[in-house]
Amino acid sequence: MKMKRYEDIEPSNRTTFRMLYYNVGRTLTQIETILKRAYGNPLPIKPQDRLFRIRHKLEQMVARYKQSQEDLKAEYQKRKFLS
Repeated sequence: MKMKRYEDIEPSNRTTFRMLYYNVGRTLTQIETILKRAYGNPLPIKPQDRLFRIRHKLEQMVARYKQSQEDLKAEYQKRKFLS
């Protein structure tokens, strides 16, 4: 699977970040289930580690997005107060 370059992705108003987060979470769970069927339970260390790394990066993205929202909200309030 080849990912698009970050710069090539156009902005979109059709989805919310919350919706995307939960969709990716469900997809990761489905991949984990498929891998457990293929390799057995518990998963071997490498596939399990890679799933955890993806989940962790997703959580970091959500944390950064929330921080950006808070920063924008504070900036808006600051400008509104100064006007």
